[in-house]
Amino acid sequence: MIEHNYYQLMGLELYSDASVVKRKYRELAMLYHPDKNPDIIGAEEFFKILTQGYNVLSEPDQKMRYDMMLRNFLDKSSIETIINWEAKERKNAAERIRMHKERKRQSIIEHFEEENASFSHKLRFVIAILLYVSGLLLAYNNWFLNLLDLSVVFIILGSFMFGLGAYLIANNRYQIRLYELAKKQKDFIALKGPVRLFTFLFLITPVLFLMFTSLTKTIHLAYFYDITVVDRIDEFPDGVTYQYTVRGVEIARQVDELPMSIEFLGDPENRKKAFRVKFSRINPNISEIITKEMASTLVLESK
Repeated sequence: MIEHNYYQLMGLELYSDASVVKRKYRELAMLYHPDKNPDIIGAEEFFKILTQGYNVLSEPDQKMRYDMMLRNFLDKSSIETIINWEAKERKNAAERIRMHKERKRQSIIEHFEEENASFSHKLRFVIAILLYVSGLLLAYNNWFLNLLDLSVVFIILGSFMFGLGAYLIANNRYQIRLYELAKKQKDFIALKGPVRLFTFLFLITPVLFLMFTSLTKTIHLAYFYDITVVDRIDEFPDGVTYQYTVRGVEIARQVDELPMSIEFLGDPENRKKAFRVKFSRINPNISEIITKEMASTLVLESK
């Protein structure tokens, strides 16, 4: 006995393929699942019928028997009855979907306005941006906190902060966009989540990080620099390491190669005397190795 026309309930053409049934069921499940609609009367019962229909239509043998029974049932009815019945089923299904969307729309509006009354979404957006930027700055060379050997800890903390900030920014934009569409009574079901914006921010962050690193080094060594002697120079296959001391703290840095120096070419055994270190007074870790001739020129210019 045919109790329900599952094809019509799902809004499908009669005898649709199992793959089409599966795709449509997933779409409807997002709308009518009891966990997503705890306060909607009838949602659970309708979801049970949808699930029952999916179980029948997704199993080849059961689908074949059901299709045969449905054909026999429809053959016994007049064309007019079939048309009226199908139209009524489509109308009922469309009305149920419309009512669900309307309840969902009202829920989105009420939830957004309640949150906005307690804590403005604009303020949340500002805080998210500050968190994102602060994390970026903190990850770069202990910009705010300079606690000796704990630099790696703060780089990890900064990375977590800008990742969280990126998510909050994306989520905030999504919530506002969802609210705007709901207010305008436009389709919000197909609105994508914050994944795209979050992915963009998370991927663009390394680019910003490198730009900020380069810009900061340029500014520090152009306007806030001092010059000191080189304590030690070591050459390795993958680069050159130089050491210097600032305020009693030994600092080591690495470069790909040493700059050219007349004294260095003439006296390789005493090479460290041919070079100086130009470092930032604000952050001595920011530095570059220069020739003694360049250092002399900078000293004369500063005078």
